[in-house]
Amino acid sequence: MEKLSSMKKVSIILAFSFLVIFLSSCLRTLHPIFTSKDIVYEPKLIGSWKTGNLEKNRFATISNLSTDNSIELPDKISSIKQKGYLVTYQDEDGKATEQYIAFLARIGKHLYFDYFPADKKDSKTIDEFFTSHFIKMHTSYRVDISKDGSFELSQLDESYVTKLINEKKIRISHENANGIIVITASTDELQQYIIKYGDEPGAYRSEKAVFTKTIHDL
Repeated sequence: MEKLSSMKKVSIILAFSFLVIFLSSCLRTLHPIFTSKDIVYEPKLIGSWKTGNLEKNRFATISNLSTDNSIELPDKISSIKQKGYLVTYQDEDGKATEQYIAFLARIGKHLYFDYFPADKKDSKTIDEFFTSHFIKMHTSYRVDISKDGSFELSQLDESYVTKLINEKKIRISHENANGIIVITASTDELQQYIIKYGDEPGAYRSEKAVFTKTIHDL
């Protein structure tokens, strides 16, 4: 049993390593940053949005998670789906490119979005053994809502956490897989980190996603 447990741990680290190599600088965590008591539901976020900057724009649709029965929901999420969102990103032709389960949470004095990849119930892969080698992770964004209803997402930066760990300035649960830091911290640890560094500009990636309502949704 101990040998199997070690093999499973190695498998998880390798899967994490693969993702971190290709998605570096975006902080990805094994656990969510929120508990059910932290959830804040904001109906104003429902709708169609243009997101991006002057050079690159794409579109997003945010709907209530409970209104879409096509999404495969983990048991823990099913019980709180009424307070969740389904965020669907689309290209300029309206084709869906990414889809996430999201929850808005208040941690400290700021609001944060926790994103988790969404799966369609009818899109099961033929080779489930292959996909079982990949572990889904959470990404987190600080949410700043403006008076005009638009909002900005600032993504937590993995390189900032790595720097703090390497300089021994913080203690946060992680694995070092061939020089790649994999964050395995619990929700409580993640919240402690966010509360302490939530106002540090360096804790976030420099690029911000600005969401503005599309014309037909105004």
